[in-house]
Amino acid sequence: MKSIALPLAVLVVILLTWAVFAGPPGESGALAEAGPSAPSSPRMAPLPGLGETDQPRTSAPSGGAGGRPPQELSRAQALNDQAATALSEGRSAEAVLLLESAHGLAPDDLVLTKNLAFAHYRVAEGLVAAHDMEAAGAAFRRAWALDGSQSAYGLHGASLSLRAFSLDAALAQLDEVLASHPESGSGQLMRGDVLNLLDRLDEALVAYDLAALHGDATVAAAAATGRSRSERQLAVERDYVSEETEYFVVRHPPASDHLQLVGVLERARVEVCHALGDFPSHKALVVLYPPDAFRAVTGTHDWVGGLFDRKIRLPIADLATSAAQVESAFRHEFTHLMVSEWNPRCPTFVNEGLAQVMEYGRGQGLDRLVSYLDSRGLTRESLPALDELPDSFMSMADREAVSLGYLLSFAFVDHVVGHHGMGALVRWIVALEHAPLGAAYHGATGRTLEHEEELFRELVRTAR
Repeated sequence: MKSIALPLAVLVVILLTWAVFAGPPGESGALAEAGPSAPSSPRMAPLPGLGETDQPRTSAPSGGAGGRPPQELSRAQALNDQAATALSEGRSAEAVLLLESAHGLAPDDLVLTKNLAFAHYRVAEGLVAAHDMEAAGAAFRRAWALDGSQSAYGLHGASLSLRAFSLDAALAQLDEVLASHPESGSGQLMRGDVLNLLDRLDEALVAYDLAALHGDATVAAAAATGRSRSERQLAVERDYVSEETEYFVVRHPPASDHLQLVGVLERARVEVCHALGDFPSHKALVVLYPPDAFRAVTGTHDWVGGLFDRKIRLPIADLATSAAQVESAFRHEFTHLMVSEWNPRCPTFVNEGLAQVMEYGRGQGLDRLVSYLDSRGLTRESLPALDELPDSFMSMADREAVSLGYLLSFAFVDHVVGHHGMGALVRWIVALEHAPLGAAYHGATGRTLEHEEELFRELVRTAR
């Protein structure tokens, strides 16, 4: 039986370590009364090696034909060859149908089984590109069920559960994969991330240690970052209590009145969901801290009013006076949560721009940008190009440059929403997961990004 050996496009896996927190799902940081300058939050990026699978190498029946009649084996061989052609031409779904038929004729043949698993893997890749994550997860799980020798199949399925915030499902998949592949550093790292999100911090520390032991240098560095973060959380949050509401799981210090803010958060959530036209089905994780505890856990400056790292972390100074500030910060961070599910690799300027639109309201971006430029004597023609903004605002050491980056992001995204509507902006964000910046923009709005940026810059120059 000839095996199918085709180049495998590596599919990005969604992880939740701060060091690899892709995307950025929100280089977040709503500001505490300080304008749009904030630190970047964890980025998510591809984890090297996780998408690499060993494809079947044998070129004859694997010996598991089980005494099948020669004509059935011949038919299975022909179907396998047709599937190889279909895969080479990008017709993965057709290849699956052909190989399912071949597998039915020779269900014990190892090569056919591996080829069928690989075809399901390719179908899953296409479904991810089409943003059909539920079907993609099912295809990854089918590939893993067929060929448990390939940990990548199971880990990709777990990553999609993690992306959808189905934490129990992700953990169950990871435990199954790691039972047979305990040496998978990538899998142990992802398990540490999931356990961290589930507030099983002691167990997360063990998983991160195993990731560092078995992973390469990149995985080990990410594991060290995850471990450090979990240790800080454990030191601060060991006695915190968790309470569930209709929309949230809220963690807060014991014997506090922090839950009185839940009504504020629920109202803000509904308004953001209506504005963006999407209503997440899972409960958001929100951690409420005294200010000093927030700094200890996040390591942020005192002018940062919130952080998103798949949990929304908010400092609460005075419950009697901080409701409006908390609501503003929550709008910002909850927007990052939604963007992280549409596209965990959304460019920072788009992600931060939308978060500020939701935080401050529509129609204010241009005025804020122009006021900032004029008050500092900066020329309006000196704005950096959008594609020159860094992948992470964290890499910008100059606070003034960070402020300008946030204001420029806010003004441009506000401009796009004003001219094309929120639906077009969301389509752009989704398309950016698999398309270049300009191509995705043209597909979402019908206008080139270069033309849009020229119009925007003219508005900046002529604004009064």
